[in-house]
Amino acid sequence: MSAKIVWQTKAPVVIENFLQKRITSVTKGGNTYNHYALMALSQCYDVSFDKSTVKYKNQSFLNYFFKNQFNIAKADVTIKEIYPAAVAKLNQRSKNVALIHHIDENFSGQTFAHKMFFKLLSKKLPEMDLVIVVSEYWREQMQKLGCKNIQIIYNSFNPEDYEISETKISSFRQKFKLTEKPIIYIGNAHRQKGVYDTYEALKTLDVQLIMTGANNKAEDIPVRFLSLNKEDYVMLLHASSVVVLMSKLNEGWNRVAHEALLCKTPVIGSGIGGMHELLTKSGQIITTKDDLKDNVISTLQSGKIRSEKGYEFVKQFDMNYFNTSWQTTIKNLLEN
Repeated sequence: MSAKIVWQTKAPVVIENFLQKRITSVTKGGNTYNHYALMALSQCYDVSFDKSTVKYKNQSFLNYFFKNQFNIAKADVTIKEIYPAAVAKLNQRSKNVALIHHIDENFSGQTFAHKMFFKLLSKKLPEMDLVIVVSEYWREQMQKLGCKNIQIIYNSFNPEDYEISETKISSFRQKFKLTEKPIIYIGNAHRQKGVYDTYEALKTLDVQLIMTGANNKAEDIPVRFLSLNKEDYVMLLHASSVVVLMSKLNEGWNRVAHEALLCKTPVIGSGIGGMHELLTKSGQIITTKDDLKDNVISTLQSGKIRSEKGYEFVKQFDMNYFNTSWQTTIKNLLEN
């Protein structure tokens, strides 16, 4: 009989995706990573969910906290995303694993609930049997909290999914009337992703700035917004001359930068959090707002020189690496 794994998440979409065995269009970032981790583990183990850890829109933090004080799932391994890691009781009858993409107190507010959440998280993480993170930066942060057993499993993709013909890229440009100026993709249309600073730094350049997302949360800047499906999004990354990601968040990694490099498009970014490792090891540019314009100009002039080195770095993190890493990590935890 295979070992039983119980996954604890606060996000209903993670459960929905797993049951449907596919990623929905509203699934982003960490939730996408979590889906593929679940799919990898389900190949070897009996995987189920602890639905009591799902947090619904109108549920208060205190209600969510108390709801999770009396529930202990029957499992050999209990894997906790960040909210359940802080709030749910440790399972004394199983191995406890926390999965941490990033922790950003600065952008989470200073309410009582948020302060309580971070206090609980800081106390619980060192008590875990294993903490899984997505970059060296977050391994160092976990060590500072007192965590002893920490494993990095990097974000991963199928490189083949990002191989697009020039004909299709040309058709994409024509479809969205992007045929004249160099395209600079500046990421998700959200203030915390740095699009305002990027616009101010680059607004005098003769280029086409593009931002994307499910919703435009930066409507007051004159940057073209596109809501794209996955295929067109990949086309945009290919069509772009450079991708600029000036995120203000303490990034776990940065999946957009990773995907851009799979498209052999150079990346310029703020390098905050785990993004620093990604950009440094892939030979890309880390910049400040003040130097951003000059760095973009030099990149436009030099073309995609850095893109080959970037591609060589990120292509190692394919789904074979990802699935094997998750399966082996849990196997070793159960054996030890």
